[in-house]
This record gives sequence, structure tokens and C-alpha cells, in this order.
Amino acid sequence: MKAIGVVAALALAIGAAATCLLAPGYYGYLLGTLATTALVGVGLNVLLGLAGEVSLGQGGFVALGAYGVAILTTKAGLGFWQALPLAVAVVVLISALLSIPALRVTGPYLAMVTIAFGFIVESVSIEWRDLTGGSSGLTGIPAPFNTGGTALLACGFCGLALAAFYAFARSPLGLAMQATASAPAAARSIGIGPLPVRTVAFVLAASTAGLAGGLQAALTGFIAPSSFPFSQSILFLLVVVLGGAGRTLGPLVGSAIVVLLPELLAGLAEYRLLFFGAGLLIVLWVAPGGIAGAFARFVMPGQSGSNPASNIDLALAHITRPGGNLVAEGVCVAFGGVVAVAGVDLKALSGRVTSVIGPNGAGKTTLLNLVSGFQPPNAGMVNVGGRDITGKPAYEAARNGLARTFQTAQPFANLSVLDNVRLGLLRGAWRGEASVELARALLALVGYVGPDDRLAATLSHVDRRLVEIARALGTAPAVLLLDEPAAGLDDTDTVKLAALLRRLAQAGLAIVLVEHDMTLVMAISDEIVVLDAGRRIAAGAPAAVRADPAVKVAYLGGAASARPAASRKAGSILLDVRELAAGYGSLEVLDEISLQVGRGETIAVLGPNGAGKSTLMKSLSGLLRPVAGNIGLDGMELARLPAHLVARKGLILVPEGRQVFPHLTAAENLRLGATRRNDFDPAEIESMLDRFPRLRPRLHTAAGLLSGGEQQMLAVARGLLARPDILLLDEPSLGLAPAVAAELFGQFMRLREAGMTLLIVDQMADHVLAIADRGYVLGGGCVVKQGSAAELRGAVLDDAYLGARPAAVN
Repeated sequence: MKAIGVVAALALAIGAAATCLLAPGYYGYLLGTLATTALVGVGLNVLLGLAGEVSLGQGGFVALGAYGVAILTTKAGLGFWQALPLAVAVVVLISALLSIPALRVTGPYLAMVTIAFGFIVESVSIEWRDLTGGSSGLTGIPAPFNTGGTALLACGFCGLALAAFYAFARSPLGLAMQATASAPAAARSIGIGPLPVRTVAFVLAASTAGLAGGLQAALTGFIAPSSFPFSQSILFLLVVVLGGAGRTLGPLVGSAIVVLLPELLAGLAEYRLLFFGAGLLIVLWVAPGGIAGAFARFVMPGQSGSNPASNIDLALAHITRPGGNLVAEGVCVAFGGVVAVAGVDLKALSGRVTSVIGPNGAGKTTLLNLVSGFQPPNAGMVNVGGRDITGKPAYEAARNGLARTFQTAQPFANLSVLDNVRLGLLRGAWRGEASVELARALLALVGYVGPDDRLAATLSHVDRRLVEIARALGTAPAVLLLDEPAAGLDDTDTVKLAALLRRLAQAGLAIVLVEHDMTLVMAISDEIVVLDAGRRIAAGAPAAVRADPAVKVAYLGGAASARPAASRKAGSILLDVRELAAGYGSLEVLDEISLQVGRGETIAVLGPNGAGKSTLMKSLSGLLRPVAGNIGLDGMELARLPAHLVARKGLILVPEGRQVFPHLTAAENLRLGATRRNDFDPAEIESMLDRFPRLRPRLHTAAGLLSGGEQQMLAVARGLLARPDILLLDEPSLGLAPAVAAELFGQFMRLREAGMTLLIVDQMADHVLAIADRGYVLGGGCVVKQGSAAELRGAVLDDAYLGARPAAVN
């Protein structure tokens, strides 16, 4: 394949040289224009294809380069070879200064900043007549050669730029750009600072545009403001997208189409732009990844089936780092008026596994964010290995020996498995083939056995987790933070993960584990810290934590709430769920769940965090399309219907987190609840205010300004106004004060007594079992137990929420 590429490159070079030197001058000019357009595209390919940022001001940089060469040659008397590097240097300086404000924003905001820059350049070129010639422009710009020779020079620079891009995209900095574009948080977690990386990409894109502008000025011998319209910047962006962003030959292919196709269609006169535009739309529809991308997928061979043998001892030697303790004291943070973490202490010692557990909303992930630099604390101190990292950004924390993984695995999807792990070595272990050998050893250590040249985007959920852990280990951390690494793993993979974490601890790492698989936590932890509502409520050995009454209250609710409702006979089956399977991409969450709800019944769905409860509610309500299975509602099949049609059939979800419409008033939120009905009576809002009197004085207040309890009541009232056949309540007590939660469940009891059919998911098991007729306990995406409320109390819930009694893992 490489030999074919070399032959093709030589053929293109010979063809370009022959065209420039032997063909009539117009063809040389056309080829030179193609080369300068491609040159701009190469730079923009660094910014867009590698760094993932969009600029619509490249025409401004082309103009700067062109005017720089023109002014220095016609007014300062310099030669072309003196003027060209000076003009490019000016562009580099201006782009570096522009990057200071521009790169503080991303996405559409960066595009708007660069648009403004382009208009400023155009305005200056018109108004500064003494220097730029105003609207008339500058003429008589000297060229180093005749038209053909100058065109060949442009082709030479274009070829060098393409070769440089090929090498740069595979360099540490090029890979860092791709990582920042693919998963910014993950890039910061391995020590990559996003701002320097994006600044380099921005300046490189500007400098190549300036170089192209200088060459184009020499090629044409004349420039004016009209030579650099805003549409030109859009055209440069189209060149990259059409050819294939991130592909080496993408700008060349895109330029060939943009420059040559209008010439080929010239015979169509006034219709040529119509056909040109239609052709571009067809190409983008057929090959959304660009022409070069589609061609590469067609001709490139598949991944290798195996990897060379790896030395795991090399990986263990790389990560062995005794003495790197993590100490966090009194860390706290509040978002608005909500205290998410309140003065929590956490100490994780080298060679030990310290787990952080707690119910939904306890502040576990927020604590990890505070410790790892993703969220600065309002108060407190964080220390790693004796170094104070309090308030430092995530990439600085990573450089000081703290690495982490995420709730949802974040490999760099557009990079290979091997390059994902090699990026973790950027802190000093990147040494050509040595980095490849070490990366493969780290992959072997974590148990990855697939091809290492496979794109991370194509990995299974388990392999994505393993690659993420291997990448974190590549930074040689003193402390490794793991956020729910067992989520979505089956029993076999979970056992392997447990063995890996113990092995890493034995190698000297301090392991901090946030995990919902309580069996895993109890089996491998040396110490467990329990959070609830942002506060540390318990800490100690697994057995002591499991038996702690405060922990049981946090997970299951207080015993005072457990006043069982009177048993009653169920009505006919209203909701019939059979063998339901669902997940998120490669993450399988629900595994053939079956349950039934009778008309007028109140059913509890219980289970630890990560068991699949909220995924079940999303699947039932149409927010998540099931992979397999059936959802029957009074004889109607709902499994393939979108959420709005499911709601119209009578299945209404009150979602986790309330999700009121914050900018609408409470009254407007309530009115929207009756959207599926044609018989809404405004007087019904009054009945909701009688049911939830806290809402009456807040009726005309924006919903986003209500308290958490008031928002939850509003969400429930909004659902009731839809007159549901069955009302799904997902974590209604989440984040509420005990008194408010008790008031809310009192209303649910009244709904039960009124004969409404309810399906309730709630972390406070005792609250929901007090009003439930029956319940289902989920674990690992399956129903592990079902029965009456009385049958589900006690040891069954203890085991489900707090795991089996701890046993040692060898």
C-alpha cells in the first residue's frame, strides 16, 4: 500500500510539472490556484480535521499573506523571497494574538470570532488606501518565475504541506489534537492542556493560509479587497469537508473538485453553478466523511487479527509508584444554592483500594471531579503524593500523578487502540518503538486481547473500559480514580476487573473506586467511604460499613416511613413487559426483563444504582428504543413507538431530575401536561393546586426558580393532568428533604387509594414499599427478585443494595 502511494505521488508530481512547464499558461495558472487552495485546506485540515474547530476567517489570513507580499515588494522594494517569509511571520504573529480571545470559545462562537476577523481585514484593506490601494488594490506584484514556474512553486509547497500533515497527524502533538477533539475531558485527564493544543492548530492553519495568500499574489500579480470575499472562507471550509476532514489527501481532492469542476461545467453557461451546487450536495450525501475518507475505507485492509506478545512486567514496572497517597480535606462545592459536596474528607493510601459509595445524588462523581481538577472546590485541600493540587485544572492534576476514568467510557474514538494508550505516555515515556512496546504491555496488563490497530469507536463496551484504564495507567499515576468501571460488565468480566484492581493496588497505586456493584465493592475494598446528600456519613472496613444503620437509612430509607399499605386484589393486566433488552450503543443495560402491572396496582421497581431502573423507565416511555422485547399497554404494542406517541397512548413518565421547563411559569408547565387531551378544563389546574398547595403562591413564577421539592410536585402535577392510564415515577424523592419526600409519598398513597396505576422507581426503598402492592428488584439489568412488599424487605434489599457479605479476593 505504501509503494502504491509513493508511485501515485510521483505520478502527480510529474503531471503537475508537465502541466506547469509545458501546457499553455492558463492551465498552469489554474493548477497554481488549485495548489494554493489546497494549501489553505491543509492548514484548515489541522484545525478542523485534527483539532475539531471551525474557522470561517481563513480568507482573512489569505488576504494578510497576499497583502504582506504585495506591500513589501511594491512599496518596500523587497524581493519575493524576502517578502514571503516576512508576510507569513506577520500572519503567525497576528493569529497568535487573535488566538488569545478567539480560543477562549469553541464551536459556533469561534466561527463567529473568525468571521468578524475576516470582515475587519476586508474593511482595513479598503479604508487604508495609502498602504493597500483601497478598492483599486495593488498591481505589479513581482513573481519569482513566470506563470508556469510560480504555479509549480505553489505545487511544491502544497506537496510539502501534504507530506508534513501526514507526519504531523501521527506525531504526539497531532494525536493530542485529535484526542482533544474526540473527548476533551479524557484528554485533560491524561495531562493534555486543551488551550495550547488548539492554539498551535489555529496558528498552523493561519500560517499556511498566509503562505497560500503570498503565493497567490505572486501568481496573479494583482490583488484587491474583492479578491478575498467572505464566500472564499466558506469555500475553503467546503474543500476540507468535501475532500475528507482529517484525511491527508482530503484538501487536495476537495480543491480539485472546487477549482476544476466549475471549469468543466463552463459550457453550461448560467446553469453551471446550479449543477455545481447539486453535484456537491450529492457528494456530501453519498460520502458524508468526504471523498478521501470513503476511498480510504474502500481500499484500506482490515485490522490485523493478533498482536505481538507483550511483556506485562514492563507495564508493572511502569506503573509501580509507591508512596503516592491522596489526601482531600474539607472539600466542598455548591451549585447555586445547592450544596453538592459539604466538607468531605477522603484519604486513599498507596497499595489500597478505597471505595466511595452512596445513593443517587450523594455527590460521588462530584467528589471525583473536585479531586481530579474538573471542578474547583469552594473550600478544602487536595494533595497527591505530598503535592498540593487544590484548584489546579484537570491536566495539571494528571501531570502531578492523578489519573481517572469516567462513568461513560471515553476512549478517543477516532484513534486506534494503540494510539489511545500511547497518548497516555505523553508525560515522558514517548520514545518511538519503545512507546509501542510499553503501550502493548499496558493493554496486556488490563486484559485487552483484540487488535491494537482497531479504531476505538468500533470497540465493544468491555474493551472500551479496558482501553480507558490502560490509557490512564500510561500516565504512570500515583492515584487512579475509577468512576463506575464495572457498569455494563457481566459477572465474568467483573471478576477479571476485581483481580486487575487488586493487582494494581499491589503494584503500589492508590485506587479510588466509585462503583454501584456492591458485591465488587465489598469484595475488593480495603476501606469504604459513604456519602449521602454531599456529606460523609460513614467510613471503615466493608463489614462495618455494611452493618452501619446510617448507611442502611441512606440506601433504603428510614424505618419510620415503612407503614405498609393494605393488600388488595390486582385488576386485569394493563402493562405487560416481556423479555425487554435495551442499552446505550455498545453498553447493554437491560437483559430480557419481564414484568406485569395490573390495572390500579402500585408497583415498586427497586435495585442499586446502575441496576437499570431508569433505563427501564426510559425504554417503557419511548425515550430509549429497546433492542428487543415487547411492551404491551392494554393490548397496544409500544416498543417501537417514539416517546410522544407513547405518551398519547396513556403511558406518562415523570422523569428523574424533574425536568420542568425552567423558563415557563408553573401554570404554563401544568397546561403543557394536558397536551395529549382535547377536553382540558382550566379548572383542573385548581385541583392540582389543592393537591399540591405549595404550588399555589408560585403559580406564575418561572419553574426554574422553584425549589427542588416544588419542581418535583410540579412535574408530578403536570403528569397527572395528562390523565395517564399508568403513571411512571422515576426517582421522585431524589434530592428532596425528608419532610418534602414524605409529603410527596403521601400524595402517591392518595393516588393509589383513588385507583391510579403507578410504577415507581425510587432509591428510598422503604418509602416506596410502604405504598406498593408488589415489587421487582433489579440487579445487573435483570429481575433478581419479585414479590409482595413484605417479601422484599430485610435481607433481600440489604443484599441487593449493599452487596453480599464481603469476602476476600485473591
